[in-house]
Amino acid sequence: MKRGIDGILIVVLMVGILLLFAINLSYGDASISWRDLISILFGELPENDSWSYIVEYRLNRSIVAVLGGGALAVSGLLLQVFFRNPLAGPGVLGITSGASLGVALVMLGGISVQNVLGGVSVIFSGTIGAIGVLFLLLFISRFVRNQVTLLVIGLMLGYFTSAFVNMLFLWADQNATREFVIWGLGSFEGLETPEVILFSLVILVFISATVFMIKGLNGMVLGTEYSRSLGINLRVQKVLMIIITSVLAAVVTVYCGPISFIGIAVPQLIRVIGKSRNHAVLIPMCFLGGGLLGIFADLLVRLADNTLPLNTVTALIGAPIIIWTIIKMNKRFVGV
Repeated sequence: MKRGIDGILIVVLMVGILLLFAINLSYGDASISWRDLISILFGELPENDSWSYIVEYRLNRSIVAVLGGGALAVSGLLLQVFFRNPLAGPGVLGITSGASLGVALVMLGGISVQNVLGGVSVIFSGTIGAIGVLFLLLFISRFVRNQVTLLVIGLMLGYFTSAFVNMLFLWADQNATREFVIWGLGSFEGLETPEVILFSLVILVFISATVFMIKGLNGMVLGTEYSRSLGINLRVQKVLMIIITSVLAAVVTVYCGPISFIGIAVPQLIRVIGKSRNHAVLIPMCFLGGGLLGIFADLLVRLADNTLPLNTVTALIGAPIIIWTIIKMNKRFVGV
């Protein structure tokens, strides 16, 4: 019965993504008919020369929205298993802030946004920042056993790294600070085709790597002793989880800005709706769920003529889900 529900949910998520993907491509100031859209996607020359450019722009944006949302959701799922806490996520634990610090060191150093997004150096610096914060949090977790306290420490690390970013504003010129503020609002647009290809390859490679961690993830959910009885090397498993989580969160943060709530909200919804504990099912469902939420949020931004920041939309959707999770955890704690 559970497998049937999970299968139906996967199909629904895939259909939802395809539907919103098509709407995102056809809708806009210059609306394109479905017939012309299909023709352009299959390489035929359109009647209007500008349509090919418009479709390419919307196609890139839609691909980034789906892959970016999916990467954040999978990253949040891994962190929740790692810390055994449903409120763990890239933003809450300060990983996103660490990646933002790496980006700030480049962007506020006088490099233009176009050069930053097209360069490998900012990806490297963002990833190092994310990994650095996560390793620091892991070191502190050895002395803290309470999950809520660990989350608070993660928030404090986020504030700590944000303080360094604010200090960088003192040495940056006005144009650089303006670009950084706009980047911080979050957006799935603005990437050229070569950047979308690089973005997609990195995310798909690291998402695919989670396939080799399914047995370990299932064991970690059931406890440390059970994992060891299955012959799982927990040290290797945890290092791989740190690397994959940090890279996924860092790449999305570098290219799209520090996007909030997707990494926490989507795994919660998937667990409640899907009722599955098998990560062979949870990982693809979280990826599809994150992709669906990502492209839905981007569509809402476009409906508002790009006047709404992406982070505003994701907060309006994700915050109620997280509040519901906290209430549910509290009821379980008090035995209601």
